[in-house]
Amino acid sequence: MTEQIIEPSRKAQEKAAQIWYMPTTSSIAFDPILELEIARLIDQYREALIWCSGSADFNPGGQAHDGWNKICEPLL
Repeated sequence: MTEQIIEPSRKAQEKAAQIWYMPTTSSIAFDPILELEIARLIDQYREALIWCSGSADFNPGGQAHDGWNKICEPLL
């Protein structure tokens, strides 16, 4: 069971709000409840990425380091 974050981080809320400014979704009415749920999910993924960063494989010299730099680091 995943622990639900009560109040999502400001950064996650900003990322979630960007959805309504994309060309493909700009015609959809903003939904603050949906934005908060998306932000909570973003925080959960962010927490998982931070946890992964503790593995030596993701640190400089590790096999996953290039992938970490390209995919994970920008999301944090």
